[in-house]
Amino acid sequence: LATAEARSNLSRYDGVRYGYRSDLAKDVASMYVRSRSEGLGKEVLRRIILGTFVLSSDYHDTYYTKAQKVRRLIRDKTIRLLKDYDVLLMPTTPTTAFKLGTRHQSPLTMYMADLFSVQANVTGLPAISFPFGKDQQGLPIGLQAMGKAFSEDSLLQFAKVLSVDR
Repeated sequence: LATAEARSNLSRYDGVRYGYRSDLAKDVASMYVRSRSEGLGKEVLRRIILGTFVLSSDYHDTYYTKAQKVRRLIRDKTIRLLKDYDVLLMPTTPTTAFKLGTRHQSPLTMYMADLFSVQANVTGLPAISFPFGKDQQGLPIGLQAMGKAFSEDSLLQFAKVLSVDR
């Protein structure tokens, strides 16, 4: 779902009305190609390609339709949890932050970095990530709070109280 929706949402960044426009384009076709390849990073392009695959007619029912059913199950379960709790608290990512300027060569490592934040996107519920200390190398640790629909004010207050970097 995340890659399919990224592909759909990023399709508007074509250099015509939105996003970066390449100065090196010679015609309309090369403007589209160059604007996207120059203006979007490798990881973003990888996710657009995965989303295109998921949404292709051959795989739409196999992946996307089934994923929509799973989305509903995740949303229902999350809403049930939020009837008993004001906030769901979890790490923002499976690891601490990457060192500034470093990039991981493994696409799987980059993809997995989003693992915990996908729940808010899939359910459509508000969530906020905030700093919650540092690891032994001094890299920031992110904590994420998710709340009920339209609870953004409460989440902001919650994050302000818990944030280590106040």
